[in-house]
Amino acid sequence: MVPVIRFSLLLLSLFLVTAPVFAQESKTVTAEGVAVVQGNNVDIARDAAIQDAQTRAVEQAIGTLIDSQTQVENYQVISDKILSQIKGYIKKYNIVRENREDNLLRVTITAEVSLGQLSDDLSAIGMLLGQMHKPRTMILVAEQNIGQEWYAWWWWSPGTVHASQSDMGIIDNTLMDKFNEKGFEMIDHQAASQEIKVTQAYNVQDLSAQQAKTLGSQANAEVVITGKGLAKLYGNVGGGLKSVQADLSLRAVRTDTGQVLATATTHAAAVHISEITAGNDALKKAATEAADQLTTKILAQYAKESGGTRSINITINGLNKTQFVKFKDVLRNQVRGIKAVNERSFQNGVAKMSVDSRSSAQIVSDELSLKDFGTFTVEVVSSTANSLELRVVPKY
Repeated sequence: MVPVIRFSLLLLSLFLVTAPVFAQESKTVTAEGVAVVQGNNVDIARDAAIQDAQTRAVEQAIGTLIDSQTQVENYQVISDKILSQIKGYIKKYNIVRENREDNLLRVTITAEVSLGQLSDDLSAIGMLLGQMHKPRTMILVAEQNIGQEWYAWWWWSPGTVHASQSDMGIIDNTLMDKFNEKGFEMIDHQAASQEIKVTQAYNVQDLSAQQAKTLGSQANAEVVITGKGLAKLYGNVGGGLKSVQADLSLRAVRTDTGQVLATATTHAAAVHISEITAGNDALKKAATEAADQLTTKILAQYAKESGGTRSINITINGLNKTQFVKFKDVLRNQVRGIKAVNERSFQNGVAKMSVDSRSSAQIVSDELSLKDFGTFTVEVVSSTANSLELRVVPKY
């Protein structure tokens, strides 16, 4: 029992001592990134190598602050516990060396890495969003203000009962402004409505995860923000003033994997002689707080992925069980950055899996397309920031 108690106390003391340091520390490190050059497209490979180097830089900066005692096997759980709590992001970097070896491009950078929470450093946020391939965000929020009989949502076709309320509402406008301030790339509603094809099934205030993914994918959005907000009259507070309360519940979902990046539930109140104006103010307050919560959580997730591992969904078609075993072996042992391979299903020649990778989906797909699997090769059918669809091509 004594070793367990000592181990727990050591874990707690390490975390309490190091966490405040991480939140304020900044490190300058040197890191190398590597990418495959395909079709002599050196510029594309350079971008991928820089991204790889940035990932290594963040990981290295975090690692240098872990006490050397935590790196030994017996204390690996301590290191993992600390690393899981820390987020790092690059404030600036410089390319110091670049060289090509056959079909590989190596880029070395020096980077200043800050550890802790990313807040209002717009240049760093822009760099982080660039590392994540600048995901585009679309808002799919239903809203009901005082005086409105129904929830309003813009993605439904004109001519319905919601047509008079189809313009962007208070919540949409507020979220759009706040996300734009942080540097997120937002999809314009008017442009999106021209791309989206909907049926009667989408005439609902609560979109399912699959419906949100479908609508977002049609508009080429990588992230959708779904939810609903409601303003209700609370009562009179004297002097002819009306009190209104607003409730808002939102979640941000990736359209390629369905992963929930962040959630926010907020409440706000406002007072005005006009109950409609009070409703507008309450909804705006609730949306402002929700936007702060969502952007903070989304950026924290992006920072974690850029400096650690990210989950990539892989679907591969046209292979038998023997080929599937070979594919998994190459993936585990010959593709850089793969930390874990998680098999989801294998049926009728179609395998689905997810991998925990320190490299982006782009880098993983580049490497897979050049690997020798013996009796077959692999072609990339399609790819997104977090998913790959592949197919087996037999060698004749």
